[in-house]
Amino acid sequence: MNQHISLLLLTKNEQSNLLKNFGWLDKCPNIDEVIIVDDYSIDNTHIVAKKLKNNNSNIVIKKRKLDNDFSAQRTYGINQAKNDWILWLDADEVPSLELIKFLTNFTPDNIKAYSFVRQNIFWEKLLKHGESQQSLTRFFNKTCGHFSGKVHETWIISSPIKKTSLIFTHQPNQNITSFLQKINFYTSIRANELYKQNLNCSLFQIITYPLAKFFSNYIIKLGFLDGIQGIIVSLLMSFHSFLVRAKLWQLSQKSSSI
Repeated sequence: MNQHISLLLLTKNEQSNLLKNFGWLDKCPNIDEVIIVDDYSIDNTHIVAKKLKNNNSNIVIKKRKLDNDFSAQRTYGINQAKNDWILWLDADEVPSLELIKFLTNFTPDNIKAYSFVRQNIFWEKLLKHGESQQSLTRFFNKTCGHFSGKVHETWIISSPIKKTSLIFTHQPNQNITSFLQKINFYTSIRANELYKQNLNCSLFQIITYPLAKFFSNYIIKLGFLDGIQGIIVSLLMSFHSFLVRAKLWQLSQKSSSI
């Protein structure tokens, strides 16, 4: 008998992504519950989310302030789920046909968590290099671990994680202005997280970390083979690294002046 699965989504103004990215649910009937934790969207996310049902799924929508802590938001979501097995995706991510087939035919064994490969699509181009293809734990038994990290959260589990080659695609907002707004938001959360861990940042780190990030993505991981998209993404991720450390330094300066 196939395992019942709960799908966990965090949303904030995601009506367009919900409309275009979740037709696949009809192909996966054992996902019989969709848990949506919404950060007080002001668009029609709530209305669109109610229409995500496949033949068996129950839609549970909870409004909760994100409060700059993605792990806490996801933990709240899995605590609402009736099933032990949780699949979590973002609204701009879509599982491949092979991954849908795996989920549909899934029966539990001794493995308690699975990772899948996320492929990024940027400006209609599938990125094949840099840090664009990552193995991420997105399917797990909720009784055997916990989320960690206020941003770029991960599922922490003591037992082995089964790494698979199954793919899901990620197509973030293609507008660079929106991309930069998201980077600004995420780096503020990350800098505050590091500051609360009593970590400091030096001039050397502010200079070298972004340079190392760019060199790693663009040269070592062959990001240059992805053309214009490759250099844009490599530069944006380098800027991400710079902002985290610049904001961490700024926080430490404010603290020392008190």
